[in-house]
Amino acid sequence: MVSAVLEQPQRARLALAAGAALLEANCEELAVALWTLGDDANAKLRGFKDAADAPAELRQLSALADAHLRAFLTRLHEQSVDAYAASTGADVMRVREAVWTQTHAGDVRFRDPLQRPEIFYMPGLAGVPIRDDAAFDWMPALEAATATIRREYLATAHAVDALPYVPAQTVAPEWAGLSGSLDWSAIHLYKDAAKLPAAALFPETVRALEGVPLVRVDGVPMEVFFSRLRPGAHIPPHHGLTNTRVTVHLPLIVPEGCSIRVAKTVHAWREGKAFAFDDSYEHEAWNRSDSARVVLIFEAHQPDLTEHERNAIEQAYAYRTRWLDSRILSLQAWLRSNR
Repeated sequence: MVSAVLEQPQRARLALAAGAALLEANCEELAVALWTLGDDANAKLRGFKDAADAPAELRQLSALADAHLRAFLTRLHEQSVDAYAASTGADVMRVREAVWTQTHAGDVRFRDPLQRPEIFYMPGLAGVPIRDDAAFDWMPALEAATATIRREYLATAHAVDALPYVPAQTVAPEWAGLSGSLDWSAIHLYKDAAKLPAAALFPETVRALEGVPLVRVDGVPMEVFFSRLRPGAHIPPHHGLTNTRVTVHLPLIVPEGCSIRVAKTVHAWREGKAFAFDDSYEHEAWNRSDSARVVLIFEAHQPDLTEHERNAIEQAYAYRTRWLDSRILSLQAWLRSNR
């Protein structure tokens, strides 16, 4: 059954049954690995537990998978932070108390109804939707590089294929208007903590970011991209991934009629004036002009975090990423040893 799930992880019923068999064989980590692969491919895997029309056995298997998945991944987070604390002697309790919102083993409560991070939440951080520039001592140097970055973008962007920021396979109804559309497009220099080929084409932009405390995983910036919004385009209200970061916009080309709303505040971009906000708050943006708006976007750490907290968070992400990346290899090794 395990090999069949690896070949077709979207088969939720099969993944649930195979994971339960591994759990019964005292292989919880492998069971969770299989269930998470199935959950990645088919969100119904954990949803069956709440489906009144699903067979009772399927609901039970779904509840079993959900409970063990949450418990295991919550322990994984705690182990990562405990390892950091043990190696440094630092107080990183606020990071240990953070929750991965989709897989936390317990209730998740947010300070503000407009704040709902999709991935990672630190309850100990005070909510500030829009940050004051004074909190970022690196911001003046970045703003001083605006003309250089804009010049490089104008000279190079035509040679790079911009991609829809919202992938075509996105099915959430709020993204229907932008799914697979170049109305909101991006040229990524870094994405998902990987350096992309376009980074080599924008050396001045990369150099200008050297003094910025970018969010990194294993030393690689999490995300840096040029965001282009066509005339008439509207990015619908949505939430970002976490409250431990600020999203920073460096506006490069901004015609009149372009603004962003964060929580209850509407902000009009100004060319060369950086803008930092907590995107775990509901936000939306629009271009009501007759020409494109271009902004350089990246993620930096929340200024309220200590250096050790920043490092512990990065380690927690890297720890989780390495485990997720190892799932298939671990299951394949188990299959070989049980032939």
